[in-house]
Amino acid sequence: MAKKMVSMEVSEKMLGDMSTTEFKNDFTTLVKSRYPLFYLTTNEEPRYIKFLEHYSRVNGYESYQWDAYNGLISLSTKEVVVGTAEDLKNNPAAILDHIITQGKIYQTNKKAVAQKKSEGVNGVIFVLLDYFRFMTPNPNIERRLKAIAYLNSIVTTVITGPVYSATEVLENLIPVLDFPLANKQEIKYSLYKVVTGAEKKIPDIRSKTKVLEEELINGVNGLTLQEAQNAFAKSIVAHRDWNIKTILQEKKQIINKNGMLEYFDKPVSMDDVGGLKNLVEWIKDRKKSFSQEAEDYGIKKPRGLLTIGMPGCGKSLICKAVSNNWNMPLLRLDFGKLFGSLVGDSEKNARQAIKLAEAVAPSILWIDEIEKAISGIRSSGQSDAGTTSRVLSTFLTWMQEKETPVFVVATANNHESIPPEFLRAGRFDEIFFVDLPNEEERKEIFEVLLRRNKLKVKNFNLGELASATGNYSGAEIEKAIDNAMLRGFREKKRKIKTKDIVEAARAFKPLYKMREGDFDDLKEWAETRCLKANASIKNMVDYSGANDAKDLDIEKTTSVGTDSSEMGFDL
Repeated sequence: MAKKMVSMEVSEKMLGDMSTTEFKNDFTTLVKSRYPLFYLTTNEEPRYIKFLEHYSRVNGYESYQWDAYNGLISLSTKEVVVGTAEDLKNNPAAILDHIITQGKIYQTNKKAVAQKKSEGVNGVIFVLLDYFRFMTPNPNIERRLKAIAYLNSIVTTVITGPVYSATEVLENLIPVLDFPLANKQEIKYSLYKVVTGAEKKIPDIRSKTKVLEEELINGVNGLTLQEAQNAFAKSIVAHRDWNIKTILQEKKQIINKNGMLEYFDKPVSMDDVGGLKNLVEWIKDRKKSFSQEAEDYGIKKPRGLLTIGMPGCGKSLICKAVSNNWNMPLLRLDFGKLFGSLVGDSEKNARQAIKLAEAVAPSILWIDEIEKAISGIRSSGQSDAGTTSRVLSTFLTWMQEKETPVFVVATANNHESIPPEFLRAGRFDEIFFVDLPNEEERKEIFEVLLRRNKLKVKNFNLGELASATGNYSGAEIEKAIDNAMLRGFREKKRKIKTKDIVEAARAFKPLYKMREGDFDDLKEWAETRCLKANASIKNMVDYSGANDAKDLDIEKTTSVGTDSSEMGFDL
């Protein structure tokens, strides 16, 4: 049965809401310039075919899709093209011959072209689904694709696949175009399809959706429309409500399949962060900067944050807490995994990692101990033929120019190994120095850690504990509590006291005692270059006295003020 025709008005509206302006312009340029053959990468065949249906109707193109199972089908009628039913099924060479024949007709027969024009047809588009599987070093296929690439006709051929694939013979003949993931409007359509299917059993789900709409859309950004719809449905079925954490789990699947990035999903609350009040306040203040309201107002989305300080002072902890506070996936980048054995592999891996982080945006990209990852930059030309330098350059360029809301959080223990270009303005919104906690902050850290270990804070003398752990980091305070608990467990599982923790702390020297000179140098360096993570707002470093980049030895950082169908559910 022929498919019911969609009106021009509907197609214009749907086309306007689909994809991106950049993609539509690029696609139009290739088609209107009568480029005979190009490759389109996508994991969403149905969505691309829907896009092409609306595009063809609005712009006057006759379009067909082919696959090995169904053969050649008209996109306008969804029917098999007359006379091709069996001849073109599972025959990758025959479909190319058909396209070549059609292309030659319109290349040599001006009357045929004029006839199409009179019918309102500006060109013919063939889409070959999954054809990348046939693009192996096969002279029969390669020669036919070459013939198509040399046509000068109103016929355009589009090969689709999840990733670009071509033989050496063909790679220079076939340009590549990436079909972008669904935009917010497309995701919104998908969201309300789920709502329509669920509201019979959950009457208030639509009103709840209105309130959480932006957060829900951001939660599935980076998934295919089918994956997004499945994530929404999973939340509804499992909780009879919206659950952002359930939806974010779907993103984890994408990350784990790639292997370049590690998905962290262990929740850490801002309440678990002892001390660092200024940094915590800075992070909370920027949460709303990702909202549509902030974007409409003109606020730029935060770009990133660099924390520098001694190990164990909470730099990594704050990265995890940001993820939880902002309800964004936390992706950890291990630079070591980017470096491959073959020429060009490392740069390719860097681009793939960046693309993945952007695909699941808004997201947080965590680079721990960045100075170790880039320590070989100065000798890269001699030691690895410049690979490290090129990978870093790829990453730095992206950090400077990125428009996708990927918030980069980097930590460092040693400022001397960080190249100046990494610290220049525009890479990060702010650089914070994480100091060793003072006495009041140590009390706060003890309070947090005692509660985490299910110990009653009122049973301990926080003042005595703080006094006994001068120059101890948060990690070392945690170690003292752990050692005290181990001792209490060994001694007939007795409850530990203040004395046990004090004795456990005195049993080892803090890192500061062993690296006092290094830490003092770092602290002195940070005085005029960083904001203090531990300080209150009134004690923040004032940049007004540094009017030139040379006053800081680095370029100054700046702070950014910166049609529904029902779906049934078994609830």
